[in-house]
Amino acid sequence: MSASFSNAARNLRQIGSSPVSWALALTILAIHWGVSAAGGPGRLPAQAWFETFALSRTAVLNGEFWQVLSYGFLHGSWLHALLNAVFVLVIGSRIEHMAGRSVVLATTLAGVLGGAAGHLALAAGGPGAPLLVGLSGGCMALLLLLTTLSPQSRMMPIPVSAKSLGLGILAAELILALTQLVMEIPGLFGFTIGNACHFGGGLAGWLCGRWLLRPRITLDRLRRDRARREAHRDARTRSD
Repeated sequence: MSASFSNAARNLRQIGSSPVSWALALTILAIHWGVSAAGGPGRLPAQAWFETFALSRTAVLNGEFWQVLSYGFLHGSWLHALLNAVFVLVIGSRIEHMAGRSVVLATTLAGVLGGAAGHLALAAGGPGAPLLVGLSGGCMALLLLLTTLSPQSRMMPIPVSAKSLGLGILAAELILALTQLVMEIPGLFGFTIGNACHFGGGLAGWLCGRWLLRPRITLDRLRRDRARREAHRDARTRSD
């Protein structure tokens, strides 16, 4: 029991001392407050903002390339914005203390871009297709980065390793995205869910994790490699 309280207190301290995670969460909440104050997504002038900054395949093909980033900071409802804000705080704060502030920001933006790429490549388009909004691609990137950096940890309350959870989520999102594409519908069972965006963002987060875990070139490593090559060359010379 005392260990659980200790872990909870540590997690709260991490959240409280994670400025980049707070900045991202407060930014999307402040933007949605502005959208709500302007009447909400379905009313002017906010509706015009969504048409300009939410992600649409047609608009991107017409040269509105900023949408591949701007869509991530708009949300369709307070619930949507709050869920993503809490997710960034909980997962982003852990990464911020594990890998640094710049990693959280870079991974979130990579997830937004990856989510846009996934949506443009896999989501059903055409007339009537909904605009894509939300930081979910960035959130998925943070989650997959965490499961990649700490693959053996347990992701409670699910009794599986972080690695298995991350790969399972990626596989599930890809299957759902392909199912939606084949059926040519924007969502399954009446729900509009950006599974293609989730997959693209998660894949970006996994790639960020693999990049961080890549073998680093250090002076000691270069010296060891040189000594190994020289020893191999000397052995061949003696054998000749």
